[in-house]
Amino acid sequence: MKISKPLLTIIFAMTLFSFPTESIAQDQEYSYAYISIYGKLFSKKLKVKVDLGDTPDQIMEGEKYSDILTNKKSYAAVLNYMLENDFELVETLDYTYMVQGSGGTSGIVFIMRKKK
Repeated sequence: MKISKPLLTIIFAMTLFSFPTESIAQDQEYSYAYISIYGKLFSKKLKVKVDLGDTPDQIMEGEKYSDILTNKKSYAAVLNYMLENDFELVETLDYTYMVQGSGGTSGIVFIMRKKK
């Protein structure tokens, strides 16, 4: 018995989409942290704000991280601390400013995630 190419294509497509993708997505649930870092005026120490979400527990945990990380002297120290607490870096953003044609970075944001 000979099977036509269109029928083979349909069978192949059906096997591709028959895998349970929902269970894979549930296994990969993450919580995210939005970490804003700014330099303190006339100081080499950093001001850090950690946003973990808007529930009372997330706010309290974010404030705890913020207190611990504020006054660190390097971005690497902030990253290392978060990595020690099972977070992984997803994205880095920078805040820039422009004054009369010249600009610079006024702060950095680390977007990190942690497996639930």
